[in-house]
Amino acid sequence: TASTNDVDGYFYWSLMDAIVFCFTVITTIGYGNVAPKTMEGRLFVIAYGVVGIPFTMLAIASLGKFLAEILKGITQLITRLIRSIFYRNGKQKQFKEKDTLINDLNTDDNKQKISRDDDISSNSDIKKVEKWNEALVLIVAFFIYIIIGSIIIASYEPEMDFFGAIYFNFVSLTTIGLGDLVPKNEKYLVLTLIYSAVGLALTTIAIEIAAEYLKMLHYFGRKIDNVANVQIWFGGKKLTMKQLVRNLGDYFDLPINEISDLNLDDFVNAAIKVEAGELGTLRCARPITLDIESLIFVDADESYMQE
Repeated sequence: TASTNDVDGYFYWSLMDAIVFCFTVITTIGYGNVAPKTMEGRLFVIAYGVVGIPFTMLAIASLGKFLAEILKGITQLITRLIRSIFYRNGKQKQFKEKDTLINDLNTDDNKQKISRDDDISSNSDIKKVEKWNEALVLIVAFFIYIIIGSIIIASYEPEMDFFGAIYFNFVSLTTIGLGDLVPKNEKYLVLTLIYSAVGLALTTIAIEIAAEYLKMLHYFGRKIDNVANVQIWFGGKKLTMKQLVRNLGDYFDLPINEISDLNLDDFVNAAIKVEAGELGTLRCARPITLDIESLIFVDADESYMQE
């Protein structure tokens, strides 16, 4: 809060007021408990926000990526544990059934097909489990972070109990910033600000993952169509998918009729299934064409050398 030293109707800020105010400006939390009253102060806030907010958002985004890598490692560890604990008995049973089937069929082609189908199914299961585990780990980490932070903040902030600290953390980390509760312990102010900065990065990750799942729900069950006219931006320039595929075919010298007959809707749908682990590959066996004349020439050349 501002000091009680009133000069010309204005209150002077303490250093703590200024630090908290600057932090809430560049992080867009904006508690509103202190605010500039003079024209000079308001002009400074505008300039300070214009310069400071973009840099702060970049820093928070970078910190968020770092935390995302840590959460990804935790997710992979949890996935391996789940596979080793819950899939062990089920996989052993599947292997026994497939061994029996292979022995009955007793052909190399069937062995390869069964092995390939098993790999595709396994990869699909792993990716689905990892995706759900990533969201689950993030939710758990977010709530644990708020609870632990609330316990710590409530221990040194005089006006906050545990539930008050939870409320303060939520409105701060979501940048709601109502301003009815603000940090007032100068001794632990740095700790509070660091906690808020890390929490903002964690919240950024949560919002990105939530947006991804909402987008999946929005397009769930919708048929993929009109892919050819989808526009992709490359450094300020744009190409449609049809143009991109046509130029890609020209680059690799693919037959024009194959490119023109390609159904991009089906192709993208199949590519999504490959990346999701539902299909193995889109590669198809192509017939090998041999130049008979060159083979005859080689044979003739070899017979000449033998003579």
